[in-house]
Amino acid sequence: MAAFLEREQVQIKATGGSTTVPNSPIAKLMYYFECVCSCVADSDDPSIKRLRAYKTNYNSLSSAEKSALLTLCLALSPDKLMNSVFFLNEDINGANKFFEVSAVSTKLLVSDSLLIGGQRKRVRSIMMFKKEWIERYYLQPLKSFVESSQGSNRLRQPEQDTSSCCTIL
Repeated sequence: MAAFLEREQVQIKATGGSTTVPNSPIAKLMYYFECVCSCVADSDDPSIKRLRAYKTNYNSLSSAEKSALLTLCLALSPDKLMNSVFFLNEDINGANKFFEVSAVSTKLLVSDSLLIGGQRKRVRSIMMFKKEWIERYYLQPLKSFVESSQGSNRLRQPEQDTSSCCTIL
């Protein structure tokens, strides 16, 4: 089910507050994932909660956790959430701002649920953002993370042994 709001006057109830995100591509992707999770129904899964803890866990994620984070961020990319839970609004104060679902600005089609990983999740709130937010917390850290992953993979590739030789008599 979805709601279409056409009224000019809508009560808006902003939620959330400001935060400081560590200057790390992993921390920024974790913050992006936290924003996604803040908009959809919560998960009690400890591994999901760990990936959301961008202030405390960004330096301690294992390679497997970083891969899981990357997979989740790609699966829940902004283009898939645009105009359902993420709304571009260059007029908001700050880079992003959360609102309760009942506090939607005019002429928006708001979905009450999303299908994520084959499971239907209830939309709890929406987030409005500026383009700079997507650049800072999704595109730049994603690019940096992928580039550093490719660099570390190149370092781990075994070198060919050229010292061996074969003599045929």
